[in-house]
Amino acid sequence: MPIATMAVSSSSTFNNQSRNGNVLSDTQHLFSVEGLVAVVTGGGTGIGLMIAKALEHNGAIVYIVSRRLDVLEAAANEHNRRRNLIPLQGDVTDRESMRAVAQTIRERHGFINLLVNNAGLARNFLPKLPGPGEVDMKKYQELLWNAGTPQDFADSFDVNVSAVWYNTVCFLDLLDAGNKRGNMPGVTSQILTVSSGGAFRKDDKVFSVSYTLSKSAATHLGKMLAYFLKDWQIRSNVIAPGIFPSEMVDGLISDEYVRAGVPLHRAGTTDDMGGLILFLTSRAGAYLNGTVQLIDGGRLLLYPSSY
Repeated sequence: MPIATMAVSSSSTFNNQSRNGNVLSDTQHLFSVEGLVAVVTGGGTGIGLMIAKALEHNGAIVYIVSRRLDVLEAAANEHNRRRNLIPLQGDVTDRESMRAVAQTIRERHGFINLLVNNAGLARNFLPKLPGPGEVDMKKYQELLWNAGTPQDFADSFDVNVSAVWYNTVCFLDLLDAGNKRGNMPGVTSQILTVSSGGAFRKDDKVFSVSYTLSKSAATHLGKMLAYFLKDWQIRSNVIAPGIFPSEMVDGLISDEYVRAGVPLHRAGTTDDMGGLILFLTSRAGAYLNGTVQLIDGGRLLLYPSSY
């Protein structure tokens, strides 16, 4: 008898939660980021700026962080809509620098709801590699040997992996305070790590081996963070973009390349990234944790991949 009573009670609770959580008729509430406080590393250009703009234009307070203060200030001056795009200078590879950034935000707000680990680096660019029969192994070996230095390799991992870990740890108390503040009803604090669709490719046409490997590691780190922080209800999800306009790909990717390399025949836009971000950071995406969101126009369909 007690078991049956418990079963009915549990079912009733589930049904009540389902009814009380139904806001599908109110899309303005469902996708709202009003009042959210966010930090976006590498937020002055490219995908980071797309993310920052989408959040700030829809009511969030967004701190954009990078080494280049002039770039951040230019971005804030041009793209602020509510005067809540706030530049803060910080080097993601310098732990003390990022601790200073966190302390500034701690003094101003005392919490954040979202950390976006977006800053990235690509080195060791590969040349166009010949196929079997075009060159002998000695020439092929030479091409690979000269495609960057060990320091370039290490720098890629320093920015794309190590910095994600240490920056996340740096902001944990602020993310925890965001949960305790409860300023985003139904939405717990979250870490978003910007990886790359290239992290899943296995072919020899990737443009940088160190970049691809480091982004693969960053993807797994994002999943690990979801496990590390589950008991604090701090979520961690990963975004894996395909081709989006950024300083990283300037001069490397032509319109012809995009048309041939993306089934949708175009690069990603601010609206594409903004739509995903508003979903992930609002009540609409509040039940996602430990996931990888691929946004590449179908690009990985053309290559051997592990996604």
